[in-house]
Amino acid sequence: MSKEILTKLLSLPLRNQIKIDFDLKERFFNVSVPIFSTKGPLPRSLRQYVEAREGRSFKPHSTSFQFQGESRVLLVQKIPFTLEPPFRQQVDEFWQMAKQCHQMLSEMAVEEKYAAALHLDRGDLGLD
Repeated sequence: MSKEILTKLLSLPLRNQIKIDFDLKERFFNVSVPIFSTKGPLPRSLRQYVEAREGRSFKPHSTSFQFQGESRVLLVQKIPFTLEPPFRQQVDEFWQMAKQCHQMLSEMAVEEKYAAALHLDRGDLGLD
């Protein structure tokens, strides 16, 4: 029950937040969406997670995390100009990935914020 409440409190990336730009010279679409934002600074664990992946990309295509200011994380993907699969399908798959990344970052933030309440101290994790 409490997990359901926490899940409802965490907003998902919305389709209307997806930004699509293109680079005619390099022949790719640049698609981005905010996947985590907070009113204050980002939780330390999220900042470390994104910083550790700075300058690196993963599949599909060239996907990466980027900071937008001090309180927002974006998921960015460079999709080459192709006809297959249709671009709409690729954007839908990107949005699905954004929702999964949002869920992961949200769980990390909740664990950091409520570690004591969730009994996630270092002893319980075997990190002594």
